[in-house]
Amino acid sequence: MIKLLKKNDLIFFILKSFQSLFKKIINKIIIYSGLDERISKIETSLVYKLQPKTFPWQTLCLNGQENRKKIITEILTKIKFDLIVETGTEYGFSTKYFSQFSNKIMSIEKSKPIFFMAKNNLIGEKNIKLILNDSKNLNLILNNEDINPESESTVFFYLDAHAEDDYPLIEEISLILNKFKNFILVIDDFEIPGDDGYGYDSYRGKKLNIKFIKKLLSKKEYIFFPNVHSSNETGRLRGYVLITNNEDFKQTLNTIKEISIFDL
Repeated sequence: MIKLLKKNDLIFFILKSFQSLFKKIINKIIIYSGLDERISKIETSLVYKLQPKTFPWQTLCLNGQENRKKIITEILTKIKFDLIVETGTEYGFSTKYFSQFSNKIMSIEKSKPIFFMAKNNLIGEKNIKLILNDSKNLNLILNNEDINPESESTVFFYLDAHAEDDYPLIEEISLILNKFKNFILVIDDFEIPGDDGYGYDSYRGKKLNIKFIKKLLSKKEYIFFPNVHSSNETGRLRGYVLITNNEDFKQTLNTIKEISIFDL
């Protein structure tokens, strides 16, 4: 029943709006207003310091999804990117994974406790630059790092810095689509058409899907979705989409049998 209700965009919007309103009311009643989340992150960082240090990035990177890992590994092996940009470092599992494929990795994390945990996890990684900032400021961050979007450099973007009440995606995607010449963009937590087994995010009652970003797209981009059914995937089962504006990159993506081009 819940799955059927979620398929109807209007009902989904109403349910999500009610859920968001309910959360805000509860937050005001207990006077947290986001403080609970910050406290939780601080507690996590304190507990982390007391625990034996393990960093299982091989199994936890890319949400622990083996087919996703296979797809992205094939892309990053076939195409040598000048730069990989990740938003939402979290503990650095995927950041460490990306460091195998480019001489320059830039990862952005806005939570100070989580940032320092990732910094500790990635100590000694010379090709990784961790940045404590909000990825809504991606344009300013790139300017500060002397990265010129108008150049011919090839860039792989992995966007994973979004939550119910913090959605930098529109700003991030607009910048990438309008400024960068040669990119592949992966957006995490994205609805995969025809497969409800993959989870996805929503913002203010709207699903994170093609309809959500359609106004940002032009006819210059090529869109790909994984065609591996969720029942054959591992890990957290989160959906994602791949977008490129480069004809050569499109041809490379077409050679990967686990993804299929999507016709808008």
